[in-house]
Amino acid sequence: MDILILALLESKVIHKITNNLKCCTTNRTRNADIEYDADVINEEERLKTSLNEVIRVSQFRKLYQKNCLTKPFLAVENISFGLDYGECFALLGVNGAGKSTTFKSLTASVQPTEGEISVAGLDLTRKFD
Repeated sequence: MDILILALLESKVIHKITNNLKCCTTNRTRNADIEYDADVINEEERLKTSLNEVIRVSQFRKLYQKNCLTKPFLAVENISFGLDYGECFALLGVNGAGKSTTFKSLTASVQPTEGEISVAGLDLTRKFD
């Protein structure tokens, strides 16, 4: 057993594993270089004061990363919107804009990296199963 541990230490496997764990738990910050449209800012401000929406998505962000050795892929960055009963809503955007990721998060198929998502009062970011 001692020889196995010594061999792992010599091959730097344990060092790689601990670095991967540190990397995966590091909190990533938002991109401050993004300039937001006035409508985006207004909707985010509206959500801060209104709590009546049936569907609430606030500062939603999704980052995909297979492991800590691969470069992360940012699928959705800081979107916010709220919907009440009877409202019609669509997400428009080019391929890779994050439309499917957003809807998958609304159905609890994909867990958000950051932000809040609730449907009919159920907080999907806390009760994700």
